[in-house]
Amino acid sequence: MNSLLPALNFNPGSGIFIGDICGLILALPIAMFFAFWLSSVKNWLAVVIGAFVGAVIGFFIILGWVGTLIFDTPLPDANGAAVFFGSVIFCAALGLAGAILIDLMVARANDRDYRRVAHEE
Repeated sequence: MNSLLPALNFNPGSGIFIGDICGLILALPIAMFFAFWLSSVKNWLAVVIGAFVGAVIGFFIILGWVGTLIFDTPLPDANGAAVFFGSVIFCAALGLAGAILIDLMVARANDRDYRRVAHEE
Protein backbone atom coordinates (compact mmCIF):
# COMPACT_ATOMS: atom_id res chain seq x y z
CA MET A 1 0.00 0.00 0.00
CA ASN A 2 2.91 2.40 0.66
CA SER A 3 3.91 2.24 -3.01
CA LEU A 4 0.63 3.94 -3.95
CA LEU A 5 0.83 6.77 -1.41
CA PRO A 6 2.72 10.03 -1.92
CA ALA A 7 6.35 10.06 -0.91
CA LEU A 8 6.51 13.47 0.85
CA ASN A 9 10.30 13.44 0.63
CA PHE A 10 11.93 16.75 1.46
CA ASN A 11 15.48 17.04 0.12
CA PRO A 12 16.91 20.52 0.81
CA GLY A 13 20.27 19.67 -0.76
CA SER A 14 18.99 19.03 -4.27
CA GLY A 15 19.45 21.53 -7.06
CA ILE A 16 15.72 21.55 -7.66
CA PHE A 17 14.97 22.75 -4.13
CA ILE A 18 17.73 25.35 -4.24
CA GLY A 19 16.51 26.68 -7.60
CA ASP A 20 12.94 26.75 -6.33
CA ILE A 21 13.76 28.60 -3.10
CA CYS A 22 15.97 31.14 -4.92
CA GLY A 23 13.18 31.70 -7.44
CA LEU A 24 10.72 32.22 -4.59
CA ILE A 25 13.03 34.71 -2.89
CA LEU A 26 13.34 36.69 -6.13
CA ALA A 27 9.61 36.45 -6.91
CA LEU A 28 8.45 37.71 -3.50
CA PRO A 29 9.52 41.36 -3.95
CA ILE A 30 8.19 41.34 -7.52
CA ALA A 31 4.78 40.02 -6.50
CA MET A 32 4.52 42.20 -3.39
CA PHE A 33 5.51 45.36 -5.30
CA PHE A 34 3.00 44.75 -8.07
CA ALA A 35 0.32 43.85 -5.52
CA PHE A 36 0.92 47.07 -3.60
CA TRP A 37 1.04 49.11 -6.81
CA LEU A 38 -2.11 47.65 -8.40
CA SER A 39 -4.24 47.50 -5.27
CA SER A 40 -7.06 49.95 -4.79
CA VAL A 41 -8.03 48.98 -1.24
CA LYS A 42 -7.10 50.90 1.86
CA ASN A 43 -5.89 47.79 3.68
CA TRP A 44 -2.73 47.26 1.65
CA LEU A 45 -1.22 44.90 4.24
CA ALA A 46 -3.88 42.29 3.50
CA VAL A 47 -3.06 42.47 -0.20
CA VAL A 48 0.68 42.13 0.39
CA ILE A 49 0.06 39.12 2.66
CA GLY A 50 -2.12 37.65 -0.09
CA ALA A 51 0.78 38.05 -2.51
CA PHE A 52 3.10 36.31 -0.05
CA VAL A 53 0.71 33.41 0.46
CA GLY A 54 0.16 33.03 -3.30
CA ALA A 55 3.91 32.94 -3.97
CA VAL A 56 4.49 30.35 -1.23
CA ILE A 57 1.70 28.19 -2.66
CA GLY A 58 3.46 28.43 -6.03
CA PHE A 59 6.69 27.31 -4.37
CA PHE A 60 5.04 24.18 -3.00
CA ILE A 61 3.30 23.45 -6.32
CA ILE A 62 6.61 23.53 -8.17
CA LEU A 63 8.36 21.51 -5.48
CA GLY A 64 5.59 18.91 -5.58
CA TRP A 65 5.47 18.77 -9.36
CA VAL A 66 9.15 18.85 -10.28
CA GLY A 67 10.87 17.78 -7.07
CA THR A 68 10.53 14.83 -4.75
CA LEU A 69 7.85 16.24 -2.47
CA ILE A 70 5.16 13.93 -3.87
CA PHE A 71 6.97 11.43 -6.11
CA ASP A 72 10.05 9.32 -5.31
CA THR A 73 12.10 10.65 -8.22
CA PRO A 74 12.29 14.19 -9.59
CA LEU A 75 10.93 15.07 -13.01
CA PRO A 76 13.22 13.67 -15.73
CA ASP A 77 15.72 16.16 -17.17
CA ALA A 78 14.84 18.80 -14.58
CA ASN A 79 17.74 20.82 -13.20
CA GLY A 80 18.12 23.69 -10.77
CA ALA A 81 18.50 26.41 -13.41
CA ALA A 82 15.29 25.50 -15.22
CA VAL A 83 13.43 25.28 -11.93
CA PHE A 84 14.82 28.67 -10.87
CA PHE A 85 13.53 30.54 -13.92
CA GLY A 86 10.22 28.72 -13.86
CA SER A 87 9.85 29.42 -10.16
CA VAL A 88 10.49 33.15 -10.57
CA ILE A 89 7.75 33.47 -13.17
CA PHE A 90 5.27 31.03 -11.62
CA CYS A 91 5.61 32.26 -8.03
CA ALA A 92 5.36 35.90 -9.09
CA ALA A 93 2.25 35.17 -11.16
CA LEU A 94 0.61 33.17 -8.38
CA GLY A 95 1.55 35.85 -5.85
CA LEU A 96 -0.10 38.48 -8.00
CA ALA A 97 -3.17 36.26 -8.44
CA GLY A 98 -3.39 35.78 -4.66
CA ALA A 99 -3.12 39.52 -4.14
CA ILE A 100 -5.87 40.19 -6.66
CA LEU A 101 -8.16 37.70 -4.95
CA ILE A 102 -7.53 39.27 -1.54
CA ASP A 103 -8.02 42.72 -3.12
CA LEU A 104 -11.42 41.64 -4.41
CA MET A 105 -12.44 40.13 -1.07
CA VAL A 106 -11.40 43.21 0.92
CA ALA A 107 -13.10 45.56 -1.54
CA ARG A 108 -16.28 43.47 -1.44
CA ALA A 109 -16.33 43.43 2.37
CA ASN A 110 -15.88 47.22 2.53
CA ASP A 111 -17.76 48.23 -0.59
CA ARG A 112 -18.97 51.51 0.91
CA ASP A 113 -15.40 52.86 0.88
CA TYR A 114 -14.87 52.00 -2.79
CA ARG A 115 -18.24 52.82 -4.35
CA ARG A 116 -18.16 55.67 -6.81
CA VAL A 117 -21.06 58.07 -6.63
CA ALA A 118 -21.97 60.08 -9.69
CA HIS A 119 -22.90 63.60 -8.69
CA GLU A 120 -25.62 65.23 -10.72
CA GLU A 121 -25.14 68.88 -11.43
